[in-house]
Amino acid sequence: MKVAIVEDETLSQELLQELLNLKFPDFEIVKILDTVKESIDYFSKTKVDLIFMDIHLKDGDCFDIFEKIDLQTPIVFTTAYDKYAIKAFEVNSISYLLKPITENKIEKIINKLESTAFDYNKGRIKDTLSIINNQQKSDKRITVKLGNKIIVIEQANIAYFVSEDKTCYLYTNDNNKYIIDYSLDTLSIGIDQKSFFRVSRDCITSFGAIKEITKYFKGRLIISLNPEYDKKFIISQERVSDFMKWIKGE
Repeated sequence: MKVAIVEDETLSQELLQELLNLKFPDFEIVKILDTVKESIDYFSKTKVDLIFMDIHLKDGDCFDIFEKIDLQTPIVFTTAYDKYAIKAFEVNSISYLLKPITENKIEKIINKLESTAFDYNKGRIKDTLSIINNQQKSDKRITVKLGNKIIVIEQANIAYFVSEDKTCYLYTNDNNKYIIDYSLDTLSIGIDQKSFFRVSRDCITSFGAIKEITKYFKGRLIISLNPEYDKKFIISQERVSDFMKWIKGE
């Protein structure tokens, strides 16, 4: 079976290759692609038997691939955090792998695909991707209540979120403060992962709101924010590596 991988993260590419070679040695990985453009060029000329496809790629989302070419190959979509993608895939019985990918997960999905004879429904996939795409666009805004008014705030105008006494607040770049109906757990799944990072249990910050990063004992970091907040936040030793990768845009 000829397999192609569409994935922009090197570590994820390597892990997927390793697990497929280990668990399914009869699979031949013929191509690894990391952009929408490369995928369109390749699949418009070449047929494979199975594709593992990440939703978010270097130059955009995989939705653009389906807009350009008529892809008839069975696909296993991979996603790290997209709650809407997971729900849409499950409702519409679309094959997906939730990152981090493990031996158990990949074995289950391949066995499921083989038991259903790689059932493929192009219309169902396009409908599902359309649902996810529309939801992601709407998630670039957050609604907040101010008295009897409902205000829409663009994510680009959000400095950070803070949980105070079991209430979650949104602070804007111009230092306005609003109560929101979301928990930090919910926000950390749905918000743009490239622009925001959960630095602690009680704070999610945007990149632009970080005023100062200071080393703290036992390998931890202290973060101060702008607009100024009346406390600083400590990043645990376990989270420091992920935080520094996020700061560097990795």
